[in-house]
Amino acid sequence: MSLFTMLPPFWDSPIYDKPKMYLDRIKEEFNIDIQTYSYKKSAFDHDVFIINKEVVFRFPRTEIVRDHLKHEIEFLKFLKNKVDIEIPNYQYISKNKDFAGYPIIDGQILSPSAFKNLNKKNKEKVINSLIGFVNTFHKINEESFVKFNPRKRSDFIDAEKKIEQELKKTLFPKLTKEEVEAIKGFYKKSKKYLQNLPRICPIHGDLYAYNVIWNKENSKTSIIDFTDYMIGDPAKDFEVFFDYGIDSVQMAYEKYEGAKDKDFLSRAEIYYKVHSIYTLLSSLSGALISFDYARDRFRQRFQL
Repeated sequence: MSLFTMLPPFWDSPIYDKPKMYLDRIKEEFNIDIQTYSYKKSAFDHDVFIINKEVVFRFPRTEIVRDHLKHEIEFLKFLKNKVDIEIPNYQYISKNKDFAGYPIIDGQILSPSAFKNLNKKNKEKVINSLIGFVNTFHKINEESFVKFNPRKRSDFIDAEKKIEQELKKTLFPKLTKEEVEAIKGFYKKSKKYLQNLPRICPIHGDLYAYNVIWNKENSKTSIIDFTDYMIGDPAKDFEVFFDYGIDSVQMAYEKYEGAKDKDFLSRAEIYYKVHSIYTLLSSLSGALISFDYARDRFRQRFQL
């Protein structure tokens, strides 16, 4: 059943049991007087703390993500002056480079419901900003990009095998027969689109609504979480436009400057749907997402 489709993040266990252990590390490394903090437990592959409403600290949960952090920081420096939107600017880096922080990006997560509440002018601003970012990202010179150790298709094979086992063992017993058959049919149908990709290029790799920030004060869009940047299918970065509705998909596709093929949007929709399957599975594996919420999102995306 495996797709080997470059997964969205799969939920990993926190590295420390108590918030104090993270806060002590921050104090020791950076001598910050912590007056307030917020622990974002819903993150998938990092423990995220917002300190004094000013700095975001991210603690990678796995060795692979920890090893990648130094490359991510360098890549964001490289990308900073190439894109027109705000991205994380890491200014706090631990001595061992096992966690890091950046000044908070003002605004709120632009969830699908939040996007829906924007007026037409601001919706167009968001889509124009996002497709501009995608166009720039997909044109990055591959020789320059590989210096930052991007994820590869092969990196996800072990995770896919693990998830395939968890789908059968953990998720399917919780679903109706209709839901199980929908997932099985989806995997079978998707294979023909994903076996031979017509093009690969540098991509963000996890561009969806919950990694987009909207600042209503200045009508600016920002993007966070670059952990999964990779050389992959450009259609994957269109997941965010499916989050915001078919009108957004069509508007973005018209403005997309990369190579297009007849199955581009079909593959983009596959990535959009597969994310809901992994979120559903993660809700049973410890992620701070309710099973009922994840199930509703899954059923909506699969039109059940």
